[in-house]
Amino acid sequence: MKKITYLTLFITGLLLGTLLSYFTLQKIIASRGGMGMHGFVDTAHTVLKQQQVMDLLVCSKLAMDNGHRIDNMRLNLTLNEQLKPIDNGEMRAFFVLVYVKGYAFGIADSITDKTRAFEARRCDMQYPWLLKERQKK
Repeated sequence: MKKITYLTLFITGLLLGTLLSYFTLQKIIASRGGMGMHGFVDTAHTVLKQQQVMDLLVCSKLAMDNGHRIDNMRLNLTLNEQLKPIDNGEMRAFFVLVYVKGYAFGIADSITDKTRAFEARRCDMQYPWLLKERQKK
C-alpha cells in the first residue's frame, strides 16, 4: 500500500512540476521578447529572398575567406538600412539580421573555390566600398 501511495505522490508531483515549469518558461519567453517575434519565420524568409542582401553577405564572407579586410561598420549600416522596413521596435530587424548572416555565411562556406566565386560574383565591382584599403607602412 505504501508503494502505491509513494508512486501516486511521485507522479502527481512530476505532473505539477511539469505544469509549473511550462508556465514559468512561457513567462520568461514572453518577458524576453519571444512573443513579440510573431511572424519571424515569414519575415526571415522575405529577407532571404532579397538578392541584394544575400549577395552582399556572401560577398563579404568570400572576401574575408580570401584574406581581405572588410568595412564591417559600413556593411552593418547598409544592412540595417535595408532591413529598417521590417523593424517593429522589438529588435526584430536585429534578430533577422543575425539569422540571415548565419545563413549567408553558411552558403559562402559551402563554396569550394572562394577566390573564383568572389570574382565570378563580381563582388569588388558590385560593392567597391566593401574591401578596406590596406594600410601602407
